[in-house]
Amino acid sequence: MGGIISNGILNAAGRNSTISLTTHDGNLRQNSVIGLVLFLQHWYWYPMLNFLALSLTPTAIIAVNHKLKVPKSFKIISNDKPSTYKYPELLKKQEEVKKEKVETVVLSTTAKVKARTDRKNKAEGGDAEMTEVNEVEKEEKKEEEATALEKTKKEEQEPEFLILSNPTRILKAQEKKIVYQQDGESRYYPVLNSRFSGFIVLRETRALHEGETEEFYDDEERNMDAPNPDLVADV
Repeated sequence: MGGIISNGILNAAGRNSTISLTTHDGNLRQNSVIGLVLFLQHWYWYPMLNFLALSLTPTAIIAVNHKLKVPKSFKIISNDKPSTYKYPELLKKQEEVKKEKVETVVLSTTAKVKARTDRKNKAEGGDAEMTEVNEVEKEEKKEEEATALEKTKKEEQEPEFLILSNPTRILKAQEKKIVYQQDGESRYYPVLNSRFSGFIVLRETRALHEGETEEFYDDEERNMDAPNPDLVADV
């Protein structure tokens, strides 16, 4: 039961929410505290599970302009590796269960007979057997080196920062890694540049260039790289 509940909390709001007892300004959220206390009593009455929703808060940042539209040109920089705050992998149901081989008990007499046979075979044709063993060890070593090299290449290719679009998912631990672009190319900059979650109001820093157009986020759009709310885990 605990595994099912924890999986449900992890998948809450399409994996775009977290439990938080405080607001973005650090004030205590009374409804969150009450909801969590009632949720902890679910063992006595299962409908209490639903009160956990009161303690959830979106892990998102949504930047809007003076018309409350979400401009796509506004970018957010996360100064950390993308893998640090990526979406957790969905749980997958194991379709094939491999049968494990049961180890048989080896008697001391059997071990002695095997050792005697090995010594005899080694005396008769030990060089050929040793050559085969060495070849197998070399192949295994090459495979291990290739795997290690591939892993190193993947780590080297991962960038040290990530440019996020608007709106985007921002975790609580990720907020301290967030910075806003402030250069001549960016059209928008937050009014409160110390706020890194929730709704953020933007001010225009420059007008549109000749022939330049502004695109705004549509509520029907979806990020196909993120787990969608209508997709659930197999478990």
